[in-house]
Amino acid sequence: MFGKKRREKILREHEARQAQERFERNERAGKEIYARMAELKNVPRENLPDAVFMLSMAAKHQSEQIRQSIKDRTRYDFDFDTLTDGDLATYLAEDAAYALRDHVTNPQTFFEAMSEQLPDVHFTIQQQDAVSMMAAMIREQRLEGILEGLRLAGLLNEAPKRRRTSPETDGLG
Repeated sequence: MFGKKRREKILREHEARQAQERFERNERAGKEIYARMAELKNVPRENLPDAVFMLSMAAKHQSEQIRQSIKDRTRYDFDFDTLTDGDLATYLAEDAAYALRDHVTNPQTFFEAMSEQLPDVHFTIQQQDAVSMMAAMIREQRLEGILEGLRLAGLLNEAPKRRRTSPETDGLG
């Protein structure tokens, strides 16, 4: 019995170390995305849509990696690709809150009940993974907002301006 408890404790410590390593790796990637977002103000206007689009793709890729990592460990599948009739932010928050509440509780032994020890509770998704996922979702949505702003300003779908070099094309425009 004591050997089983010790093995479980060692396993939990190992899982906690792995979760912390994943969190630090995701945090570094997030800081890099935010640094690239800050550099957008130095990008020439004609290159801005492409730069924002590429950054948005990097943020989506990071979000997908985090969700896949959580799915691989917990078997919980986030269905963020489904179209919603209502508010997207509310839909994302509800799905995340539902996933984060999922947990497993070991039944109390007679000894634990008599000594008023609370049973161990193990959340399906660890706190660091949840924080990484939520931060990635916020970055992704922020970049989607920037892309929408570029669309509204007419910069996103604008054809690139090309210099006319031949005399035949100069007279046509």
